[in-house]
Amino acid sequence: MKNSVFILLLSLCLTPYGCEDSEDTSPPSVTIISPLEYSSVSEITLVKCEASDDDSVRVVELWVDSLATGITDSSQPYEFLWNTVSLSDSTEYSLMVMAEDMSNNISFSPSISVMVDNTSSNPKSLNIQSITYTETEMTIIIEPSLDVDFLKYKILRSEDIDSQRSTLIELSNVVDTIVQIYDFDPVEPSWYWVEVEDIHGYKAVGDGYFILDEYPGEPDLRDIEFIDSTLSINWIPNIDSDFQSYKLFESMTPEMSDAVMIFETNDISVTTFNYQVEMNQYRYYQLYVEDYWGLETESEIKMGCSWFLFNNTFVDASYDYGRSLIQTNDGNYLIVGNMSILGDNYSNALLVKIDHTGEQKWKRDFTFSSTDRLNMVKELADGSLIMAGFTMSATDYSKDVLVIKTDAQGNVEWQRSYGDAQDETANSIDISNGGGFIITGEVINANTGFGLCHLMKIDDEGELTWSNTFGGSQNDKGFSVTSTNDGGFAITGVTRSLGDNDGDAWLIKVSGSGAIQWERTYGGEDTEFGRTIQQTVDGGYIIIGQTESFGAGSSDAYLLKTDSEGNEMWSQTFGGQGTDQGRYVVESADQGYLISGYTDSFGASGGFNFWMIKTNSLGELEWQRFFGEHGDDRGLSGIQTLDGGYAIAGYTSSVGSNSSNILFIKTDDNGNSDSSE
Repeated sequence: MKNSVFILLLSLCLTPYGCEDSEDTSPPSVTIISPLEYSSVSEITLVKCEASDDDSVRVVELWVDSLATGITDSSQPYEFLWNTVSLSDSTEYSLMVMAEDMSNNISFSPSISVMVDNTSSNPKSLNIQSITYTETEMTIIIEPSLDVDFLKYKILRSEDIDSQRSTLIELSNVVDTIVQIYDFDPVEPSWYWVEVEDIHGYKAVGDGYFILDEYPGEPDLRDIEFIDSTLSINWIPNIDSDFQSYKLFESMTPEMSDAVMIFETNDISVTTFNYQVEMNQYRYYQLYVEDYWGLETESEIKMGCSWFLFNNTFVDASYDYGRSLIQTNDGNYLIVGNMSILGDNYSNALLVKIDHTGEQKWKRDFTFSSTDRLNMVKELADGSLIMAGFTMSATDYSKDVLVIKTDAQGNVEWQRSYGDAQDETANSIDISNGGGFIITGEVINANTGFGLCHLMKIDDEGELTWSNTFGGSQNDKGFSVTSTNDGGFAITGVTRSLGDNDGDAWLIKVSGSGAIQWERTYGGEDTEFGRTIQQTVDGGYIIIGQTESFGAGSSDAYLLKTDSEGNEMWSQTFGGQGTDQGRYVVESADQGYLISGYTDSFGASGGFNFWMIKTNSLGELEWQRFFGEHGDDRGLSGIQTLDGGYAIAGYTSSVGSNSSNILFIKTDDNGNSDSSE
């Protein structure tokens, strides 16, 4: 009992001193160990700290700039993931850590200063490598991301580079770098970008990629060829992958006004269109290439010409002279003259047949003496040919009139020469309305030694029917004769026996039997010649020749119109300061006149040039053309062709060696010998 009381008393005595807990008022200690003071941090930064307490640490919390972040940790090691992504770059922030123990004692670590720098934190920007498309699908290939914190790609699109960009597609797989788009219109301008984002929310956008469907490559329409009645239209094939069609348009104007589509194809390999056209026309053509998207590109405008045009020199080793030109019944052409290896002398009679395209079909030459020349040719209704010129007499070596009759192929049917001891030449021949042929030229008067105009009539076989001479005591020549409507004949030439002694243009009208009916002279104080005469539709006459009395230069072309009695109605001169000669005239279908000759006042310098003049019915100039180069080019005969164009023939020394060659030019109805003129 005593022991129990003692123990109770002892415990009561000890209770105030050993059985009661003491209160914890000491805060934890805490220190930031990472990052270091004044270091740079970026993205998600790991903040480490050490915290201890006599009792135990309940929680630690990160404070930034004296503000609690709510980022806590309650177990060692004490660490925080501080997201700096949304903070301003190049800005200093103060970090400290609050620690709280189990007794709610709080303490703060010493603060440290750090610099947030996320300038290098964005993912590497990526570019679009290529964009291709077909009619239904666009394929976008982008660079792959190599960032370990990759989150996703976005394909962005905008109408222009500064407009708001819309998202076309998002891709979360880093290897998805080939993207198909089905909603697109390449005709509308569009910009495309690829945006890459990492897990921290950082984004980067690469360079823009512009898409606007290019217009098809400009089609190359080649020069258009005319082959018979067909225009051959060709072009270089298109190579665009989105080719849709070729379209060919035709217009009557160089500006392509009121153009009409004449051909269309969806076959990219078709590059030729042969087009039947109306003859003797100029038309204009333009090719369009269209792609799948409706974009079109047009070619240059090309002219198609359905005239037969050429400017041909027939080069040969010999000296060749073209003196008379006709268009034959078959639509081809015949030129006669002379050829020689020694020049204009010691020559052979020459015939050259040329087709309607200007190509030589055949060539004939005939030798009857040491010198043979043809000055004029006519075609008969059956296609045979009658020609006149001169030949050398085998007995007295004087000049004699030469007449050759051939078939249509130039094969001689008969040949005749006419003359005596005096020189006689034929400058012109025509088919007589009463049958046979009429020839004019010159014969030397045995008594005076001067020339007389010589007129002779032969029958269909070349037998002489009659002959006559005209003139006086001076030199007189007949250059051209034409059959007249009344069965007679009209002659032009030059006379020095009548009128002015220097020579006047001369018109003689004779009956069908060669009797003179009347004669007229025309001119001034100097020399005038009449080179060619034609009877006009009004029954009068048109004469072309040359004048030294009138005009602008030393010699000008002289066009003279008379009534049926030889009375002058009007006259015109053409030329410049040089020597200009009109050698041949025909009345054109519009009752104007075509004059052929040569000039050194116009065209290339260095010699004469072919000269073609078109006038109206009053002889007023409509146009004139010059052809030739720097040699001697003389046009001696011209015609209006069956297609309404014109042709002129003569000779040139401008091409090849110094020898003369036949030059033959075919033009349209405006005197153009090249469709590009």
